[in-house]
Amino acid sequence: MRALLTGGAGFIGSHLGQFLEGRGYEVIYLDNLRWSTRTPHNCIVGDVRDKELVNWLVSQSDEIFHLAAQISVDYGNDHPDETVDINVKGTLNLLEACKTFGKRMIYASSSEVYGTAQTDKISEKHPTDAQSIYAASKLAGDRLCKSYADTFQVDVRILRNFNTFGTYQRFDSYGGVIAIFTDRALHGKAPIIFGDGEQERDYIWITDAVRGYELIAEKGIPGQPINIGSGTTITVNEIARLVQKFTGCPDAIHTKARPGEVRRLCADTTLAQSLGFQPVTRFEDNLKTYIDWRKQNEM
Repeated sequence: MRALLTGGAGFIGSHLGQFLEGRGYEVIYLDNLRWSTRTPHNCIVGDVRDKELVNWLVSQSDEIFHLAAQISVDYGNDHPDETVDINVKGTLNLLEACKTFGKRMIYASSSEVYGTAQTDKISEKHPTDAQSIYAASKLAGDRLCKSYADTFQVDVRILRNFNTFGTYQRFDSYGGVIAIFTDRALHGKAPIIFGDGEQERDYIWITDAVRGYELIAEKGIPGQPINIGSGTTITVNEIARLVQKFTGCPDAIHTKARPGEVRRLCADTTLAQSLGFQPVTRFEDNLKTYIDWRKQNEM
C-alpha cells in the first residue's frame, strides 16, 4: 500500500508516518514545513492548495491521510484568510482528487468543532458550535468530507481528535500548552496561563492518537465522524502544577483570557470503543515521560 500523508512533517503526522512505515506502507509525505517538527527524508515540500500537485499525488496513492492544516487558534484569529484557504480549500482539493481517482481518505478533524461542551461528555451527536476561526475552518472541512461521502460516495472517514501531546510537539507560541509549559519550566520560567486556568481539556498521548488513525482507516464509516480521546479531563491549572512538580519551576502566572477559547472538552468515545479503540493514556505518567524526553532532547 502507498499512503499519501499530508502534514507528514508535523507533530502527529510524523508519528503517524513512522507507524505506517512500520506496518509496511510506502509513505509519500507532503508538507510545506510551516509547522514542521520533523522532516521525513522523502518529504515533498508543497502545499495542499496546489491543485495540480494534489491531483498527481492522489493519483499515485492508494490511501490518503489528510492532516495538513493551519493548526493554531491564535494564528487563525490573526490570519483568517490564510487559515480558511488552507483548511477549507486545501481539503476541497483533496476531496476532488479522491472523487476523480476513486481513493479513500482519512480526514483529521478536531474536537474544537464542538465548542464548549454542553453535556458532560461530547458524543459525535453533540451540536457543533465552532468558537474560533480555526475551529470554523476545521468544521467546514469536516462537513465537506461528509457531503462528498453522501453526494459522491467518496470513501472519506472523519477523525475528531481531542488534545494530543507527546514527543516532538512544538513549543513555540503556536504550539501545544504542555510543550510550551515544559519549555518555559526547563528554562527556569513560570508557565503562563490564559484566563483563570479552569479550562478543561481531554488529553491523549500520541500513541493513542496514532492508534485512532489506524482504527478509522480499518473500520471507520464513510462520512461518520468518530471521536478519539481519553474520556477524562484535566484543567490547565492542574497541568501547570504537575509541570512544576516535575521541574521545580516557579508558580504559574495568569494573563488575560484568549478570545474564542472553549471552556471544556471531554470525549465520549463510545463509538470508537465499539470499533475496538481502548485509550491507554495515563496523563501524569505520560507527562513525566514527555518532560524527561525534553530534558534529553533540546529541539
